[in-house]
Amino acid sequence: MKTSHYLITLAFVTLLVVPLFSADFDMDFAVFRGSENDDIVEIYLMIPRNLFEFAAFENGYQSNAFIRVAFTEGDTVRDMQEWSFVDKVNKLTDITDAQKIPDIVTFSVPVGQYKIIAIVMDLTSRKTYRVEKDVDLIKYSDSDLQLSDIQLSSRVSRTDTQNKFSKYFGYDIIPNASNIYGEQNPVIYGFCEAYNLSHDDSKDGKYKVKYTITDLNDNEISALDWIYKKKPGKSAVEINSINISDMNSGLYNFKITVVDEETGQQADARKRFYILKNDQEELYKEAVKEVNLSDLTEKQLNEMFAPMKYIAGDKEIRRFKKSDVEGKRAIITQFWNHRDPDPTTLVNEAQVDFNQRLQYVEQQFATPRQSGYKTDMGRIFLIYGPPSEIERFPSSIEAKPYQIWRYFEIEGGVEFVFVDKTGFGMMELVHSTARNELQDYQWQRWISPTSSSANQYGY
Repeated sequence: MKTSHYLITLAFVTLLVVPLFSADFDMDFAVFRGSENDDIVEIYLMIPRNLFEFAAFENGYQSNAFIRVAFTEGDTVRDMQEWSFVDKVNKLTDITDAQKIPDIVTFSVPVGQYKIIAIVMDLTSRKTYRVEKDVDLIKYSDSDLQLSDIQLSSRVSRTDTQNKFSKYFGYDIIPNASNIYGEQNPVIYGFCEAYNLSHDDSKDGKYKVKYTITDLNDNEISALDWIYKKKPGKSAVEINSINISDMNSGLYNFKITVVDEETGQQADARKRFYILKNDQEELYKEAVKEVNLSDLTEKQLNEMFAPMKYIAGDKEIRRFKKSDVEGKRAIITQFWNHRDPDPTTLVNEAQVDFNQRLQYVEQQFATPRQSGYKTDMGRIFLIYGPPSEIERFPSSIEAKPYQIWRYFEIEGGVEFVFVDKTGFGMMELVHSTARNELQDYQWQRWISPTSSSANQYGY
């Protein structure tokens, strides 16, 4: 059932009458060209069968589930679809941890920036699970050769009947929403669409396509030979598979390259996936985190790296600024790998510590106009951590409010002085004894009630 309401409050998409559990199902999506101003977005779900409670029914057992998927923009739901399904088994021992139920739903959405929210509810236990992902829908070119997103799958089969998984040429393509492969699914299929091929009905035009698996630096790991094909028109559908059984566990890109033989134009598409062997649960969780990085847009990657610049080197910052979106993903991954104090553990302690600091900074120092990490106090806290001692001086007739932070373990002991110059609660750094920080040994003038940003410059 597709809702006919196009503008709905965000509260409507959230099932508030039941407890909300952490995400225990996989969601992925792929974007294809639609009409002039809309993109077609396919959303893929993979839901563990054991997520649901099975109750005795007739000669067996069954579960009842409800699914809701919505596109939100700000606090408004722009489009939403919802449906339910029943799952039946003869006996409860038929259910295993490895079994997952695939599902797919398609939207036609105007170009723009959205959040996809998927909610799965067990109608028997009333437990509800939720996954969110950001998506940036762009307008496809009307003239340049372009490829759609890549849909990854681990199973493709011939079909004579049309269903939600059927593609254009009589095949069912079952999406792998987790983007994780291993011993149980050693063949990875990639599907995409090519747009704006040059085409003349009077000529026997051709294009060529190549399927490649690369590492994060775009080095070829495995590949099929170039395949030459006759152009079916101005658009073409591409699907092929690569066996990954001989590859090691790790993070890779599935890459499809199309070259128009007549014009020489070339277009690439990449999709990140993970190879995980031996079914290690903790490694699986880490793999999911890394794969999710591939879903971030360049804007989101820039926002992620912004507070990291405080602890990054000049070379890392320059490389990040000059890199494309794939390069930025690789740099962020390498950034934390290089700072992992103990690579033998599954947890990167440096990254965990930084993220905890960032969370604290956004809670304590953010203002309506400024993120916490952009404030002076936020920056110092991210770089140096919590102070050993804080001395607070409230506002008085003789002085503006100010604080002195002391770190006893840094450089033999350093301090940072912050003053609320404007009286609006924004503490600004006016002096520090730390190297490479602002030093102003006449900082006491800033606490005077008559000091201002104007007389800072002698106006």
